[in-house]
Amino acid sequence: METIHLKTVDPFSQDLLRAAEQKGFDLNWERYENLQPQDGFLRLGLSCPYGCMQGPCRIDPFGRGPKRGLCGLDRDGMVGAFFLRLILQGVLEVFKEKEPSFKQNIQSLSEKAIEKTGGSQVSVSDIHRSATMLVRPAQSPADMVRQSIRLGILACHLMYRENESTQYIPCKAGYGLLSGKQPIIGVAGAPDRESINALYETLCQKETEPARLLSLGEWIELKNQFLPCVCTTGEAELLLSSGKISLLLSGPKTDPGLFEICRRLNIPVVDAGSSFEIDNILRSARDYHSTHSQIEAEPDPSMIGEGQVALSANLLQQAFKSGKDARVAIVGGFDTPQLSLGWIPAELTKALRGMDHLVAAWGDAALWVIKEGLSAPEQPSPVMILDPYRGPLHAVSALAAIGRIDTLSGICFTGLSGCHELAVALGLAAMGNRVCIATPLPLWGSETIRNLLSDNLKDCGGLLMHYDHPAEAEEILDWFAQT
Repeated sequence: METIHLKTVDPFSQDLLRAAEQKGFDLNWERYENLQPQDGFLRLGLSCPYGCMQGPCRIDPFGRGPKRGLCGLDRDGMVGAFFLRLILQGVLEVFKEKEPSFKQNIQSLSEKAIEKTGGSQVSVSDIHRSATMLVRPAQSPADMVRQSIRLGILACHLMYRENESTQYIPCKAGYGLLSGKQPIIGVAGAPDRESINALYETLCQKETEPARLLSLGEWIELKNQFLPCVCTTGEAELLLSSGKISLLLSGPKTDPGLFEICRRLNIPVVDAGSSFEIDNILRSARDYHSTHSQIEAEPDPSMIGEGQVALSANLLQQAFKSGKDARVAIVGGFDTPQLSLGWIPAELTKALRGMDHLVAAWGDAALWVIKEGLSAPEQPSPVMILDPYRGPLHAVSALAAIGRIDTLSGICFTGLSGCHELAVALGLAAMGNRVCIATPLPLWGSETIRNLLSDNLKDCGGLLMHYDHPAEAEEILDWFAQT
């Protein structure tokens, strides 16, 4: 465990990692290490993405092997198509089978990019056109790059939802939430919100708390607050391996690794994708709690951070108007074992505040900010906590509405959990913003595609910075400082 600091910056997480190793658990970090080196063709975009049953074809990045696919496709066409398929998948992840609602601020920011990439308004027809382009190689790399950008804009419009909230929503995060003697029910995935809210209200109405309900990294909005998060999504397996969780409520999109740990520890698992029996949940959690040993190291109860989430662009407009800082920086995204968990969000946020930036955060990065106490009201310049999924879109919309979009130094995605985040990042860059992604993108197999993407985004007034390696906090800070 000599490399434990490369896995997470949280001291208590490091203690849990040592305990997990002693128990023989292989967690997401070990799986990541065992997978190295990961498929180099996919990492470079040199694996054919077309719906062809005569492959798969791959192109040798060093030029010593195949230079074209079976159909004659070259590396530029392969990388361009690979990127287009990823962006198309991202759009499909957020597509709800209807045309997006084009909000004024987002639309005005999109107009230049739409003009540069075809002229017609982005719409659901772009999904069908992109799918057609990926049937057989026929389009030029330039066409695929332009279509990818159009899809990125469409993803932003599909993702954007205005919230009418007029108040900040409180949230808590940290391992201190584990302290106490009650059974703990963990929630993962995308559970049925009404059922979770009913369970939470039932627990709160009891004279003595029969169990504690905590999120394992998912942002779950209740009626007047977020369900407390004991950890980030990247730490969920680690927390389950501790034995502190007495029952798992798993909604859709729960990672398979969580089920495996529950199986090994005999932790009860209940499907939270629909309604469930509250009494049965409490009974199962109490039974497990009373018959299984708990975590050896109890966390300090003070290890809890608090924040206030701004779910609406209107709230952000007020905050940006009253902010004294000259510049704005947006930092967010999800945990990845490619980087030490919590390292970039915490270090980058602290440094940016020292550079007189008003910092806003979303996703797992926001949870790390809260755990570090950087969003506490008593801070001289507390970090703003954004909508966990639409945060950067709300922030850009708010800045545009008050005429301060030029004060935005950049948007940093510290990690990507799905293709929809890549699509949104591309769309934000197409809207004229400086966007940085801290993890590698599969574009390094073609210099032509990278140049086409860079030139097209430059014509739109934006920039997408990406690296051929997991970036360090200092690299990203230097990028922010270049504005």
